[in-house]
Amino acid sequence: NASYRATVLEMFPNIKVLDGERVVGRGSDLYQLCKDIDDTIKGSYKNGQLVEHPDCKPWVEDSYWEIKRSNNAIIEEAYKQFNDVLHECRLLNNRATHVISQTERSMSLKKQPKQYAL
Repeated sequence: NASYRATVLEMFPNIKVLDGERVVGRGSDLYQLCKDIDDTIKGSYKNGQLVEHPDCKPWVEDSYWEIKRSNNAIIEEAYKQFNDVLHECRLLNNRATHVISQTERSMSLKKQPKQYAL
């Protein structure tokens, strides 16, 4: 009986366990949660019969999860442009490496002492 529990807890506010169920302290939240779930389930029954609930409806439209073609085309174009820029950067890097190595070679030739053969 629900009134029994409420009456006993009202009479003894410092009680920790009632009929093997922890009512205060660690673990009491679980018992309360289970009691709330039981009450909710019991509330779904009327005269011993489960009350029919209407079918649930989706939260979003079916088309919500589809990839839009326009966005896909934009992404593909951006990807192509990025790859083009990356290719240009690699070409510039190769040219810069070549120019640097040529410059280093020519400078090392200038630093060598001139040798004269007699």
